Amino acid sequence: MFLYNFSFFIILGISLLIQPFSEIDDANLSKDDTYTFITAGAWNNPENWDDQEMPEEDSKVILNANPIVYGHEVIGNLEVSEGVVLDITDFAVLSITGHIHNEGSITGNGELLLNGNSAQFITGEGRFQNLRIDNPSTVHIKDSLAIYGILFVDRGNLLTKNNLSLKCSFLDQSVAQVAPIKGKITGKVTVEQCYPARRANRLISPSVTTSTSIHHNWQEDANSYRDHSIPEGHGTHITGLNPGSGPADLGEDGRDGFDFNPSGNASMFLYNNQVADFSPIDNTDVNTLVSGDAYRLLIRGDRSINIYSNSAQPTQTKLRSKGQLHTGEYSTTDLSLETNGFSLIGNPYHAQVDMTSVLANSVNLRENVYYVWDPTLGGVQDLEQSGGRGAFVVVDLLSGTNSSNSEANQYLQPMQAVFVQTSDEDINPSLNFSEEDKVVEINSTEILKSGDHKFINIQLYNQLSYDLESTPSDALRINFGESYTNQIDDDFPKLKNIDENLTRLIDGQLIALERRSFSDLEDVLPLYLNQYRRQNYVFKFEITEDLPQHVYIIDSYLETETLISKSSDTYTFSVNSSVPGSINENRFSLKLTPQSLSITSHEFSKVKLYPNPTQESFSISGLGNGSETEVEIYTMLGQKIYQSSLGKTSIQEISDFNAAPGTYLVKLKSDAAEHTLKLVKQ
Repeated sequence: MFLYNFSFFIILGISLLIQPFSEIDDANLSKDDTYTFITAGAWNNPENWDDQEMPEEDSKVILNANPIVYGHEVIGNLEVSEGVVLDITDFAVLSITGHIHNEGSITGNGELLLNGNSAQFITGEGRFQNLRIDNPSTVHIKDSLAIYGILFVDRGNLLTKNNLSLKCSFLDQSVAQVAPIKGKITGKVTVEQCYPARRANRLISPSVTTSTSIHHNWQEDANSYRDHSIPEGHGTHITGLNPGSGPADLGEDGRDGFDFNPSGNASMFLYNNQVADFSPIDNTDVNTLVSGDAYRLLIRGDRSINIYSNSAQPTQTKLRSKGQLHTGEYSTTDLSLETNGFSLIGNPYHAQVDMTSVLANSVNLRENVYYVWDPTLGGVQDLEQSGGRGAFVVVDLLSGTNSSNSEANQYLQPMQAVFVQTSDEDINPSLNFSEEDKVVEINSTEILKSGDHKFINIQLYNQLSYDLESTPSDALRINFGESYTNQIDDDFPKLKNIDENLTRLIDGQLIALERRSFSDLEDVLPLYLNQYRRQNYVFKFEITEDLPQHVYIIDSYLETETLISKSSDTYTFSVNSSVPGSINENRFSLKLTPQSLSITSHEFSKVKLYPNPTQESFSISGLGNGSETEVEIYTMLGQKIYQSSLGKTSIQEISDFNAAPGTYLVKLKSDAAEHTLKLVKQ
């Protein structure tokens, strides 16, 4: 009996392969069972159909015009003609119990649902948005099928026949994802991720396991470093011919799979979680990609980039790979065994996952934080000099915030790698993912908002990036709460950036996010800032309005103390690499003064300079009557060039300031307080 049934299915399968698909579609349908959509508009408007009748369940539908589905429609077979756009709107569903032939485009935030009870087939090379499989049997993909939204497999077996692609879009800033798998996916899938035009390191992770090499996938199987047959906007150069010192030789192009570039410097690295160090990979022509493995990769752009020049204009590109999706649970114990040790881990799924859930279900890993490398930080890039190459972002999972206005949040993206921290060296750590951690409906570029607790957030910009409203170079956040102590165990350590680092140095450890209790006394918190890449900078402050302390920025090099407030939330400064005090790592501090003790805000709260900018003389208004005030004027590099005593009237004119055009700091001092303002002279 077993052999008989087995032979029957073989014969049936062969007959299906031989029989044209259109004949399979129409085998049990009469002419009256076919409905044709001929006029663009609503699906449920009978006047848009050829016989002015709505299609019945189990009927065949041919779309020759653009329909819009608003509700839940059920049909048998569907045929979408070339050039036709089928729009399935929010919350709408188009259920197919038969087969689909799609030469057009199926879009919209609703779902195309395949929920027949026997084998269903998808043919044609059209585009799909959201596709849900809820068939206890099988669904077969016969031709190249591209999905740009979400793939759901609720029941049954989706047989890809190696024809399924999960696409990304620069236009929509989106990437197709695979929802929690409750059925099965059999066959290879091609996945891709989009990388905007910016020369920067990325922390990435494959979301498929390939049988082919890294070179075949992310280098597009190029036959040389300047292979012009590669599709524009795809792949990237991966270099490493001579990871040591010295240039590479053009004749070495392709050795070990690497692309030639003059320096021979490596661009793709593995991280050893035990020794906490990156090392270059040894080849790309033999090594394959494995879901969940993590790499650091310098993405210069697509393969059209001029590899001879580090200042070549970057281009956007897509990295794609073809292999087996990882489904089901995923665990790894290849993690740092040190207390607070960092481990680089990758997302094994081609879907967003909630790291709050992942870390809560892991063993001996800090549950409330993880570290994201954001390549967009650092502001406007100037490829002729260092800087603007990205920075680490601390994502605080307790409050759902980060300090850098980064798009990094609690959702780990497809093909993204991040750092996590071990809690205790006495317990072996384990990182555990499950299908339930996927959160595919959440927008992948959601920016986290500030929590309810009180905080000081300081962002460091270079002046050009601040003026152009670009991204900060780094950031430091201090959260305040009654449950926090001032012990370092409450704080989140910092991963060092390759450019500027703004942090706190506590007990010899760099801190990226500090958590403190409130104090009734004045408190001075030294800042730590190093690796300047530019000359002019801006501190941008964000402070909760109900913080029971006044905040001052102390500049020990200029000997100034400036009140930070809602109306005056920036501090501008310059550095000179030839002056040690100017670039001293401990140049800046925060002073926190309980509001009941503060007099600076009252003494100089209404002081203004006008006109500002000025060409000759200027006036100072808002001075307190009956109080003597000293005025000192400094260059942005800290040189004092003017000093005078002011009278006791509320307005004083400075008519003898004869400096050259430029930006200056005007420092006001009384017996009780001091305040600094910026003056521009034209």
